[in-house]
Formats: sequence, C-alpha cells, structure tokens
Amino acid sequence: MAYEIILKANEILDVLKTEIAASCARYDTEDSFLTGTLQFIDRKIGDPETFLDFWNYLDEIDIDQFKKDLKGFKKFIIEVIETPISERGEPPFK
Repeated sequence: MAYEIILKANEILDVLKTEIAASCARYDTEDSFLTGTLQFIDRKIGDPETFLDFWNYLDEIDIDQFKKDLKGFKKFIIEVIETPISERGEPPFK
C-alpha cells in the first residue's frame, strides 16, 4: 500500500511523484516515510502556489482542483497509516 502512494502522486502531477519518490531515501521505515509524506502534502495543501510555481505549473494547473486532489491523496495516506503493516501487503515489484 505504501508503494501505491508514489503511483497515486503521479496521477495528480508528475513532479509530485518525483519529489515523494526522491524523499524515500530520507526515511528508515515505511511508517516514517508515510508520516513525512503526510507532512509534505499538508504543506502543499497550505501553499500550492509556491510548489506549482517552482515547477512551472502555476499557469497550467487549476489550483482549486490541485488542492482537492491533494486532500483526497491525504485521506489515502492516512488510510495507509491506519492499516497495520502486516495488512498492507507486499509491493508489486518484490
């Protein structure tokens, strides 16, 4: 399930996936990755313009839709966090 976070991020915006995937190396555990990603998404919900402007998407992405997508993404991350590790399953590439 945690691996799905990277896939779902790509459905929202390619550079969102890029940033989340690149952040994986900072975390020692799956749960710390999930918590860190949740914090990252919270920051993007609070200030989507800066993120989109940095990646030159500000004029291409509807900010309200982006925030809506991020809020749905946040709910998914919380669901994964609340799922016991033993029930999350193996990533498809294992």
